[in-house]
Amino acid sequence: MKKNKVEAIKNVVFLLLIMLGISIPLHSAEKIRRFAHAGILYPGEPKVIRETLDKLYGNESTNPKGQGRLVACVVPHSGWGLCGSLIAKSFAELREGQFENVIILAPSHYVIFSGCSLPSVQGFATPLGVVRTNFVRMENLSVSPYFGMYSLQRNIKKGSPQLHEEEYSVEVILPFLQYKLKKFSIIPILVGDFKDSTGKESQIVYAGTVNTLRRIVDEKTLIVLSTDLTPWGATFNFTPGNVDNMLDSQKKLDEQLINLIVNRDLQGLQDFFESTKAPVCGRNAIYLFVALVPKNAVGVPIGYEQSGRKMNLKDTSLGFASINFYVE
Repeated sequence: MKKNKVEAIKNVVFLLLIMLGISIPLHSAEKIRRFAHAGILYPGEPKVIRETLDKLYGNESTNPKGQGRLVACVVPHSGWGLCGSLIAKSFAELREGQFENVIILAPSHYVIFSGCSLPSVQGFATPLGVVRTNFVRMENLSVSPYFGMYSLQRNIKKGSPQLHEEEYSVEVILPFLQYKLKKFSIIPILVGDFKDSTGKESQIVYAGTVNTLRRIVDEKTLIVLSTDLTPWGATFNFTPGNVDNMLDSQKKLDEQLINLIVNRDLQGLQDFFESTKAPVCGRNAIYLFVALVPKNAVGVPIGYEQSGRKMNLKDTSLGFASINFYVE
């Protein structure tokens, strides 16, 4: 009973802070989250990054579907050589000053946790410079019982979990945003499980998380879901369908998943993951994204690729898609 009362009080305080636009300095922020995957998943030299982005964006047109005002994007987050063209397709129509804030919903590849996690930093570094975080909004979110603020570890002990320090699902897409938007802030959110204090999946926790995030979305905020699609192969312990036609089996699953995201079919998504057991990294982030996108938004698939096809592999593959959402 006492725990429920404390959570209720925290919710009331959080609502007041959001309404008044006030932030309480509950956390001391590390100055900058250093980049960890430059030179590995994407180029490490600023000149090479710019040349690469010049080429990737040069192949894309502005607002290719002519659907209206862009409000949300789904992009992959693997190495640029595998999916960089798809990230560019989604972000091609962005222009300087179009958005002040970008909410990035992304999975963790290293740590299993409950709730949503925010890094206690004032910026993310890339070889192109620093992307500032909207620390005021992040602190306001952290007052909610569904969000936690995580201080980065200066000295990582061997074997200790690194929730934000090494995670790449946010980092690899940032240079694409820097190139287009120039000056903007990010609200980077790693999405864990929606479990209650007993460790069970909870619709109340999920709904509370969605409602908390809705309060910080406005017309100057872009919502981005960073996720890859279906992994296929022994490496991922997932080999359904016809092994001899791996790419066809994977594509069939991904087409179902893309259609469910486009239609923001939450129940369909839950049924899909329950029936297929597809180990999609961003599953919980997808659940959050489809509820956060404006109800009147229209989803438009922008592109689809498979790592197995690009690398001519017969036994392992990752699916990648880009999807944009527009409102009139």
